[in-house]
Amino acid sequence: MGEKVGLTRLVGSWRLVSLGVTYTDTKERIDLYGPHPAGYMVLSPNGRISFLFTRADRTPPQTDADRVTLFSAMTAYTGLVRIEAEDRFVITVDLAWDPGWTGVQIRYFTLEGDRLKIWTPAQMHPQMGSRQFVGDLVWERET
Repeated sequence: MGEKVGLTRLVGSWRLVSLGVTYTDTKERIDLYGPHPAGYMVLSPNGRISFLFTRADRTPPQTDADRVTLFSAMTAYTGLVRIEAEDRFVITVDLAWDPGWTGVQIRYFTLEGDRLKIWTPAQMHPQMGSRQFVGDLVWERET
């Protein structure tokens, strides 16, 4: 079990190690942005949190279709976070790459040393159509 965590223990910059989703209907797990996603999470002392994660193998776009593909291979959002329980925080998302992602987002977590594991409740995602999934992310502390 991870150590007890307050918001101050999560403050800093975190590098994404892994990102997967498990579909609730079939229990199939996939690496949403490939086996080695790129990404960062930054949490400021005042509670502002920002996420940006992508596929690591993206290349500069040459066409509008390429731009659509790039947009579909990323997630980015920011908001204010508060710890709600020893293993749960709530983000009030006020800006997102997809406006449908704004609002309240619940996350569960454990912290073990400099490794933070975050997972979602069953939810929908703009890139997943009508299928529900549980997301799981592993982060390593940078600062």
